[in-house]
Amino acid sequence: MHRIKIGDIELIAVTDGAAPPVSPSWPFPEVPEIDWNSHRYALDSDGLHTSNFGCFVIRDKEETILVDTGMGSHPPERFGQAPAHLPGSLSAAGIKPTDVTKVVFTHLHFDHVGWAFSKDRGSPFFPNARYVASRIDWEYWSTCTEDSRVDHVKSFESNVEPLSGLGVIDLIEGEQFLSGGITTLPTPGHTPGHMSLLLHSNGKRGVVTGDVFHSSAQFSNPDWSHRADVDPALGRKTRKQLLERFLDGITIACGHLEHGSNIGTVAMVDESRYWRGF
Repeated sequence: MHRIKIGDIELIAVTDGAAPPVSPSWPFPEVPEIDWNSHRYALDSDGLHTSNFGCFVIRDKEETILVDTGMGSHPPERFGQAPAHLPGSLSAAGIKPTDVTKVVFTHLHFDHVGWAFSKDRGSPFFPNARYVASRIDWEYWSTCTEDSRVDHVKSFESNVEPLSGLGVIDLIEGEQFLSGGITTLPTPGHTPGHMSLLLHSNGKRGVVTGDVFHSSAQFSNPDWSHRADVDPALGRKTRKQLLERFLDGITIACGHLEHGSNIGTVAMVDESRYWRGF
């Protein structure tokens, strides 16, 4: 399912494409290979981990909000040719770049900010939008000097920093109202200022989790940390806290899960949690 209603709020899954499948030991280097045997549902038919560059559109009566902007058309050199599907995916959903009134970054990794700024035009890719980012993440990436994170720093400098000079980005902290029943929620760990979005309308609730989860297996194993987590211990704490909020049927949207089944909920089976896509 690519669209769902949460009360009067519409949630639409769009995508910028997918990364090539890899051994699950690459994104989860601390998880023994044998531990995946009981979570084969989280891998493809070849036993490989797949990663969707998923984004979401949230629509209410006031706003059309795009959550994250994918890898973009100019990814880090080591990724080669980018899939660059987001403009077409938005078009297929009936959404033009000019329709977007807000762009919200869950965090500022390069695979979430790629279509923020058009280098060719020297202007925002979404010309009518206010951009929203975590002040904590902004400060982290603007001062980061770690060699292992150089691709993220370069992407920040080319895709995100120009938005400040154009006066179209708002830096926020804590829980912030965005529109109607849409608010931000700090969920740090993957990055210092990572945030999710909470949706609430007519008694229905949902959450867009950003990169709190990279695999459906993490719903059963919240201690499993992705290699890109800046603070793995804090990321584990955040996952466990969010999971406690997911047990009452709340709708969950996870960008990196497979496109077309990355909106779902949590099911309890024999006292264990499992992802259940809609």
